[in-house]
Amino acid sequence: MRKNAFILFFLLLTNSISGHVYAIGSHKSVSIDNLKKEQLAFKADTTPPAEVMEVIKEAVYSLNNFDIDKVANLYTPNALVADDEPPYSWNGPTAGVQWVNAVEQVCKDNKLTKLKGSIEAINVYQQSADNVYVVVPVSYNGQLPDKQHFNSKGAFTFVLRFINGKWLIKSQVWMPKRGF
Repeated sequence: MRKNAFILFFLLLTNSISGHVYAIGSHKSVSIDNLKKEQLAFKADTTPPAEVMEVIKEAVYSLNNFDIDKVANLYTPNALVADDEPPYSWNGPTAGVQWVNAVEQVCKDNKLTKLKGSIEAINVYQQSADNVYVVVPVSYNGQLPDKQHFNSKGAFTFVLRFINGKWLIKSQVWMPKRGF
């Protein structure tokens, strides 16, 4: 897919002097002014590589049992985690551990049990040689007192960096669906 993007960019660049390009899915020249966005669109792969998804899964699923060991080595030295739980942000290499501990405390305070996260289909993913940007839709479910069901949907926006041969989380920001 990246090859298609490069080819499209090259065609646009080289043919823009004449004011004509070849549209994707077409064998004829069209004026740039008359070109529709759909014709220039190309589909990028929205599935991050397995090694990136493993890091993301460890972070998201760490709340299933508040496993700080799972997140202890997932973050860069200057990482940032932001969530809608007080104190709302945590920094540094222990940001993930601090975040898991804060969510666990909120669950205890609200008597929320059986918290379980699930990752939904990813539609936004970009990668360069040593950086990844990905938006991960997540749903958390659990049990509140009196058998009330808890559900929180939203998305984590992750930025990962490739450092010393492994992917680490540089930033992790939660946006609840009600904030969309």
